[in-house]
Amino acid sequence: MTDTISDIFIKGIVRSLKRGRQVRRRLPEGGLLHIDRPLPFLVLFRHPAGQPDHATADFVKAEAAYIIAREEQTPELRQLIGEIAKAMADEFGAFMILELLAAPDDSAADSSTFRVLGPEEALPATIRTLKNELASIKISNLPVTVTTASNQTLLEGPNSLMSEEELKKHSTLMLGLELKPIYRQAGSGQVYPLLQRTLRSHVSSAIKKAVFDFVRVQTSHHPKHFQALGRQAVVPAVWRIDRQLTSISDQFRFLLLVTPINADEAWEEFRVKRFREAPNFHYRLMPIDADLLKRKLYNIPIEKVEDPTLAYLFRDKRRELDKTLTMLADRNTPHFLYSSLQLFGGVDEQLLKVAEGILAAIPEPAREKDVPLIPVDEFATLAEREIAYLKSQYPALESGVDIRKDIVGLIVSKGRLNIGTDAKIPRHRAEALIQHEVGTHILTYFNGKAQPLQQLYVGAPGYEELQEGLAVLSEYLVGGLDQDRLRILAARVVTVHHLIKGCSFSDNFLRLKEEYRFSEETAFNVTMRVHRGGGLTKDAVYLRGLVHLLHYLKEGNELEPLLIGKIRQEYIPIVQELIYRQVLRPVPIRPRYLTDPAVQPKLEKLKAGITVFNLLEN
Repeated sequence: MTDTISDIFIKGIVRSLKRGRQVRRRLPEGGLLHIDRPLPFLVLFRHPAGQPDHATADFVKAEAAYIIAREEQTPELRQLIGEIAKAMADEFGAFMILELLAAPDDSAADSSTFRVLGPEEALPATIRTLKNELASIKISNLPVTVTTASNQTLLEGPNSLMSEEELKKHSTLMLGLELKPIYRQAGSGQVYPLLQRTLRSHVSSAIKKAVFDFVRVQTSHHPKHFQALGRQAVVPAVWRIDRQLTSISDQFRFLLLVTPINADEAWEEFRVKRFREAPNFHYRLMPIDADLLKRKLYNIPIEKVEDPTLAYLFRDKRRELDKTLTMLADRNTPHFLYSSLQLFGGVDEQLLKVAEGILAAIPEPAREKDVPLIPVDEFATLAEREIAYLKSQYPALESGVDIRKDIVGLIVSKGRLNIGTDAKIPRHRAEALIQHEVGTHILTYFNGKAQPLQQLYVGAPGYEELQEGLAVLSEYLVGGLDQDRLRILAARVVTVHHLIKGCSFSDNFLRLKEEYRFSEETAFNVTMRVHRGGGLTKDAVYLRGLVHLLHYLKEGNELEPLLIGKIRQEYIPIVQELIYRQVLRPVPIRPRYLTDPAVQPKLEKLKAGITVFNLLEN
């Protein structure tokens, strides 16, 4: 419903703000007023008379308090903004208005990318912050320049909102930010959507930092971080899109669908043929139509999400689901490998050197026949006990253990631990594997489930690398990361490398068996995992994730924030932003090893900086 900017309307807005409420109201002719909560600032955009500029209007939608209106509505806006400024200045001690403008397409006089309009003498720090942040924006092939000018044009003439005298009376700062419209084609007005999206994100960050400088000095509002000035209230469209993406993701279990169900029979077939021919693997029937799911996927209107951070998360997830569905459609064909490389990456030269270094440093495996195994039922009981420990911290946790004939080894899927009936689990590694599967995979699944944003339990794109790095590191922290385990992680990397180079199943198996001296059964399992589905490069992420995680800890970062859900390392700033904005909640579940005093020396050792090779020195 569209509201007219009447006296009653303005009084209602001010009354809501004074009561601490969110305000979101439609304005005449497609305008919008959105104020997330009482805040000491407002960002404004007015469409030029007779020339709607929706591309530039989109820039202000990233802010927690904004108005989009039309230049013709200036008389009504003058009263509306004046009353908002007075009320918020009374509450916070000062107020800031920033008006966004697009430079005319033919403005040859000033060719700078941005022009900051502000008072010539007052508050130079805020203006300097805005100018410096804008100048630091880097966009490929587009040089960014910033100039400053007086804000007198905003204070004088028929389109002015507040006079200089009124600004002083209400302790209000009026700034302008003029953008050169490089995000649209001159003449036709056609928008370059990717450039606009990138520039909008950078400009939003610069505005928040400038506002942060203003509010922490001039007002009684003291946010912890500039990102805390972002939007807290989330519009219903966000939750709807989050649910739609999750619904598509929940319709299939990718790892189960690309894991053979006839591993034992395939091994016998391979052995009988003296390892000369690749075995025939059988897979579960496909429960989905990938094409129909893709249609649903791209019918989700992500472009309606105003918040650039959340829109980025959703677009990122859509791309990943697209690639995953392509992989399932291409299962057991040569095309599967190409999609796997896009989704999980390959093996770079540095990672290959680490893997080959591990295999050279640990040339001999332990004598597997001498390693005592734990019965599957007993291991399941230990896992159930650990799940109960997690549930004691978060009663909503609903997990369990399933022992299944169609599973090889251990797999966590949808927050449950699946154990193969023939799984061979060394007793001395039982606790390490429980922390790997339960203390990492199940824990992060339900930490993600505890968040309002479902993408955190479904899994952010590329989350596997950090997940597996955390899981392997948990094995080290509880004293269960042995030489054989590291050898297997290295073998997976080497096998993925040779798979990408075109090596056959038999070649990879024989390399592991003869050159690296793995047992026939272990060599087969590693080769099967890498070649399954047509070539799955995911197994390289275990060692790669561990290497990257060690570097992350060496830089002084903490382990616990990584456990908020199934995220990738690059998402840490995004997660932190959403925590500052109170969109996300604190982590409810902590793994047992983080509460164990005996583990603390190892954590300190990690922060001091060690390599993968040092992990065996304990």
